[in-house]
Amino acid sequence: MARIERPVSEFEEKLVQVNRVSKVVKGGRRFNFSSVVVVGDGHGTVGAGTGKASEVPDSIRKAGEDAKKHMIRVPMLGGTIPHEVRESYGASTVFIKPAAPGTGVIAGGGVRAVLEAAGVKDVLSKSLGNNNPVNLVRATLLALSKLHSVENEAMRRGIPQEEMERRMFRKDFNLQKAIREGRHESEPAREPAAQSSSPAGVPTAQPERKYQGGPRGANRPQRDAAPGREGGGRPDNRGGRNDGRGGGGGGRGRS
Repeated sequence: MARIERPVSEFEEKLVQVNRVSKVVKGGRRFNFSSVVVVGDGHGTVGAGTGKASEVPDSIRKAGEDAKKHMIRVPMLGGTIPHEVRESYGASTVFIKPAAPGTGVIAGGGVRAVLEAAGVKDVLSKSLGNNNPVNLVRATLLALSKLHSVENEAMRRGIPQEEMERRMFRKDFNLQKAIREGRHESEPAREPAAQSSSPAGVPTAQPERKYQGGPRGANRPQRDAAPGREGGGRPDNRGGRNDGRGGGGGGRGRS
């Protein structure tokens, strides 16, 4: 019997979260599962969806189908995004900014899943506010949907594309990129700070500093002892009374 080969999907699915929800009914507890799945082709197309079912595989399948119905196109410039963006969804806020080649995807959780599924190779991100995976995924998709491509922005402003790229990228980003490519030689190399040492090569000891501070009252002058006291202590009157009534050690004598 010939084996039937199913066509391989061009999209890659990433499971972000599986949550179990229990409902108390008359006969006991009834469990349901909700899943969050991110779908992308790795070339600028990405989407996310949620699914609920009584079994985990069914919830994942529903979430994948829902994600394929809500796909967006992410404008990219090389392996990063064209410009920085910050968006919020609910109580979660995501800040994403472009990075130099070789940085990698600096993100975690649902933000990392969305960026990797979209095909972003170098990016910096920060999650602010609530860390709910569903809100983080939605906020990341909303932020990526607000990106403007270099071509469209240059056409809208009526300037050349090279000028638009220069305005979008920061100077330090271009400097780091030029240094990696070996095209920047005007920056002098930094020499390590010289350390003072003796002729034998052993570092010299720092001069000892006197400690001027101290606890409260440490530098106050000592008070003179009260009259009748030695060393400022209480007088020794623990002896017996010598008033003619006899007895020693503080006891009262009998007549």
